[in-house]
Amino acid sequence: MFETLLYAVEARVATITLNRPERLNAINDQLPGELRYAVEMADVDPDVHVIVLTGSGKRFCGGYDLAHYAQREGEIPGSQSMPWDPTLDYRRMSRNTEDFMSLWRCHTPTVCKIHGAASAGGSDIALCCDLI
Repeated sequence: MFETLLYAVEARVATITLNRPERLNAINDQLPGELRYAVEMADVDPDVHVIVLTGSGKRFCGGYDLAHYAQREGEIPGSQSMPWDPTLDYRRMSRNTEDFMSLWRCHTPTVCKIHGAASAGGSDIALCCDLI
């Protein structure tokens, strides 16, 4: 069902696990939308009374996947020619922020269970939860 996370419900708790441990659960193109979908799925489930967000492996989330967004060969999605246009950057990043904010907007309490790093965009995700 998901490429970048795991979803499970047990004993009234929906657990959403960022699941890219080989990349320290770094954010790629799919993760923000999948996170939103999982949060919305848990939020409408009457058997879920709390959502716990965590990460698999050694870290919660290492931020954006720089190997994907900055270091790969060929054209890099989201990069711009100069001069840099902040409006284009805002349009792209605001979509991700809206997806992360699904944690904040949902009616079910959200708890972020951080272990290891919550760097850059990872801290953005964590701070959208009700409790850390």
